[in-house]
Amino acid sequence: MAINSKIIKGIVLGQSRGSLMALSFGFYLLAMTLAFISINVASAYNIKKELTNIAEGAINKSAQSINILAYYAELNRFNSNKQVPIDCVVANIKFHNLIANARLSDKQILVEDFNCSLYEVWAQVSITGKLPVDLTFLHLDQLNTLTIRSKVGASSVYMPN
Repeated sequence: MAINSKIIKGIVLGQSRGSLMALSFGFYLLAMTLAFISINVASAYNIKKELTNIAEGAINKSAQSINILAYYAELNRFNSNKQVPIDCVVANIKFHNLIANARLSDKQILVEDFNCSLYEVWAQVSITGKLPVDLTFLHLDQLNTLTIRSKVGASSVYMPN
């Protein structure tokens, strides 16, 4: 019984056996890992937002390519929702030129898909790069490289004066 009372007195008075150094170091590693991951997630979100803005600007500019023959033939004359016909060949060339001239974080933007109907145009673009904080201590190379995709589209709605 005397031994148990000595142990209890030691714990109560703050005399413990062992060190909190390992536990503190573990919490430090966990906090730093979470900070690095949140930096990478925020960076990926910003790049996705910039990629979408660049692609939306290019798709809206390409949707302004009017198909003159279809426009003057008044193909949708009797429809209630009037639309201006798009020249798909010119829209495709214009979109690819605008995307080829745009750079995001010193990386080239890749056009993965481009589709055009007479009244709508849409595309998918992507960019591949490395994350700003390299998590090499996790030994997962696929976490350090990221491909971000964005799909955008536009239509040509006729707005009378």
